[in-house]
Amino acid sequence: MAQDGSVKMSFDKDGLIAIKKAVTRGKPYHERISIALAIRLANAFSANVDAFSVLDEIDYLEGIKPTSRTKEEAQFKRPPLQGLWHKHFFSPKHLVKNIGVRWNLDNGGNKGLSAMISEIQKEHGQDPDVWPNVLAHRLVMGGFEERAARGLTGDWIIYAKHKNNNFYLDLATHEEGLEPEQLLQKLRNGCNAEFPFVFDDLPNTAFAAGSTSP
Repeated sequence: MAQDGSVKMSFDKDGLIAIKKAVTRGKPYHERISIALAIRLANAFSANVDAFSVLDEIDYLEGIKPTSRTKEEAQFKRPPLQGLWHKHFFSPKHLVKNIGVRWNLDNGGNKGLSAMISEIQKEHGQDPDVWPNVLAHRLVMGGFEERAARGLTGDWIIYAKHKNNNFYLDLATHEEGLEPEQLLQKLRNGCNAEFPFVFDDLPNTAFAAGSTSP
């Protein structure tokens, strides 16, 4: 044990592969996920992440599953992340966010919200024992179902494409995406030793201040 209380552990190549295989339930892509991502998935419960949702989305990217519940995968368009890809995954912690996006609650609502409230008022407005429950159900369940039909949002699986294969690097939040240089450094710290070619493939372009959009 180190003086700071941390415990240092080391694994040989076979040990690392065994961890990845266990975390992915033996999926054929297990050697193409980083050990950083494998550890994050193994520790998913305490990190409030649904590991099964992450693996479902990777299965989709690998062609193992035919459909995805979240928005289509996309490539980062601006440096320093340009060349890497991201795919959303959904966890229960993203429920409220998706409902908010459906009704645009952060910005005072949208036409869909106004129309829904007007419809409930017309149908149940004279019955105070009914309309609150109908409103709550339509707002939460209806909002989630409608958002799911369009593609759920959530946090990101960051991955790279190299020689016709995907290499899965780590998870990241939208907030981390607002600091792309720090996010890239996190990816380098966790993955460069295993997948150096991923970072060799990135464009050698100076980061333009303010370019934070994927």
